[in-house]
Amino acid sequence: MGSHNTIFVVDDDLDSRELIELMLGQFYEVETFASAQACLDRLPAQVPDFFLLDVSMPDMDGFSLCRILREEAATRHVPVIFASALVDLDSHLAGYDAGGDDFVVKPLNFPELKQKMDVLLRQREQASSLRQQIDDSELLTSLILSSLDEYAVLVKFLRALNGCEQYADIARAVVDMLDAFHLDGVVQFRLDAFELTINKQGEVRPIEASIINQIRDMGSVVTYKARSAYNFEHISLMVYNMPLGDPDLCGRLRDHLAIAVETANSRVTAIAAHLENSRTKGEIALLLREVGDAAQQLKQRYGQAHLEGDERMREMLLALDGEFATLGMREFQESSIKESVRRMAERLVELFDLSEATENILNKLSRGLGEAL
Repeated sequence: MGSHNTIFVVDDDLDSRELIELMLGQFYEVETFASAQACLDRLPAQVPDFFLLDVSMPDMDGFSLCRILREEAATRHVPVIFASALVDLDSHLAGYDAGGDDFVVKPLNFPELKQKMDVLLRQREQASSLRQQIDDSELLTSLILSSLDEYAVLVKFLRALNGCEQYADIARAVVDMLDAFHLDGVVQFRLDAFELTINKQGEVRPIEASIINQIRDMGSVVTYKARSAYNFEHISLMVYNMPLGDPDLCGRLRDHLAIAVETANSRVTAIAAHLENSRTKGEIALLLREVGDAAQQLKQRYGQAHLEGDERMREMLLALDGEFATLGMREFQESSIKESVRRMAERLVELFDLSEATENILNKLSRGLGEAL
């Protein structure tokens, strides 16, 4: 076996259990159960590191079993993945409500399943080390937050937002605001080449990411039982536990959250514009340097070409002197021809000498780029 981790697989289908045991048995200690009750009967003697639960079973379905596991202290924090052919939003939300960590679709993709299991096992280890710190700080946090009313929480968030220069800072400010309102939820930030989804624990469970990805396109404000979602261009906020038992408080919180998320969206837009402006300035500065270098290189090349033109003209005149010696021409005839050739050669050089015009164009371009920068 490649791992000491133990996996409990609950599925009423024999073929499915045997296939899962064959594939996952290469990496984990696997125990399979044909029913939820058989699994529960085994728990007093052995608590696994992971549960893989079929959703549809005759006596007790996977959701019901997961709720029982979450009520017991020994299994409360053991990761649970549901295996089902159901991929609709209601099924995912039911899995979340039952306390599941992720969904996989049947027929199973075993490399994907193993990757999901390894990620959840690592997260469980990290969460275990942080849980004690959270427990120790909860009392102090509750005392501090109890002194703040709803408006103070919103004002504190808006002030914190002004100091946020990174997307992750805004995300953390939103999560802290939810915690101050005693709400649980997840926030997602979206830009062209960037997406961040977090909750107050940090990295979200895959099932939470799948839920917010479905809800973010349903409208600006979405209510679904005790859930409330707020969708803007760059931000979506999903709250799971709106206080429906207190309609007045629930209404006030919805207003506060709408204001907060819209303001956060504006802040994200401003940061994106600032980064784009900085990037554009950097590109202009680079282009400005390149134009300056090109102007200098062209000036040097035209100067060299002019010198070479003069040299060729002198060589041509010397060659004419040699030819005249064999023709027996008079001196004034030779001088006249040489002068005509010289004038034509100089006109040709001037005709092709574009150095001044080119330099003027490049200098004008440089000035324009400098003003834009």
